[in-house]
Amino acid sequence: MSDSNTENEETILWNGSVSHWHYAGKWFFIILLVSALVATFFLNLFDDQRVLWSIRGVLAFVASVTFIWIRLDRSRRKYLVTNKRVSVEFGIVSKTSNEMRIQDIRSINLTTKGLSGLLGIGRLEFSSAATDDADVIFWNTPSAEKIRDMVRSLQT
Repeated sequence: MSDSNTENEETILWNGSVSHWHYAGKWFFIILLVSALVATFFLNLFDDQRVLWSIRGVLAFVASVTFIWIRLDRSRRKYLVTNKRVSVEFGIVSKTSNEMRIQDIRSINLTTKGLSGLLGIGRLEFSSAATDDADVIFWNTPSAEKIRDMVRSLQT
């Protein structure tokens, strides 16, 4: 009796979001801003302290806004693979989700490009026989090949 109950339970095998490498340029920009902010404490370029504190405030504000934007953008896309389905959820306030049962997946397409592809980041597209386009897409997913192989193993 307990064996049939455990077979029907859905287990999360992988959940994730967009890779941080997708935001490498923005992270580099934040590092530059913070470096410039720190440098203002060691270099006396302006005699007027109000100007110096205004520059520090602008640098800190732009770095903070960029950091918050990265966090919000990553949190608005959630990917999930369970033993029964794959799903993607978009949005923060209003949410949209697409999901597909593992047994309905007819093709899995993996696209990797450039440096991010060498780091294992790729785009996974899960399609069923019912549509021409991909039903569920994981954009800029870390360990994309491992996720593809995991879903393939669940199909057998």
